[in-house]
Amino acid sequence: MNIQVNRNQMERVVIKWLNKRLGNLTPKKHKDFPNVVFYVDSSNNVILQYIKLSEYVYIHYGDIWLHLENIFHIGHNDIKSIIEVWLEDTYKLKGVRPIRNSKASIFNWEELTN
Repeated sequence: MNIQVNRNQMERVVIKWLNKRLGNLTPKKHKDFPNVVFYVDSSNNVILQYIKLSEYVYIHYGDIWLHLENIFHIGHNDIKSIIEVWLEDTYKLKGVRPIRNSKASIFNWEELTN
């Protein structure tokens, strides 16, 4: 059975999924990285990295971006535009550019601070 959804419906569903999974990240700053805001989950894993100077937000590919591709069957540009809306609505990051980060692994905040 094929179910047809329009762009607005898909956006709402994806944002709901993102909020459920990543809607309560805590922003943290590190003295050695003054232009970066790290967003960590309840286990202290760094999930997002916001680079203020470039306005890039690095999104982990394997744990976030790939799930959006596989679960919702949407392409790169749609994921990027939905994440832009989600980051603005949820974390008040207006005008940022999400970048999928396929090389980095998610790391724990403690690794950065030790």
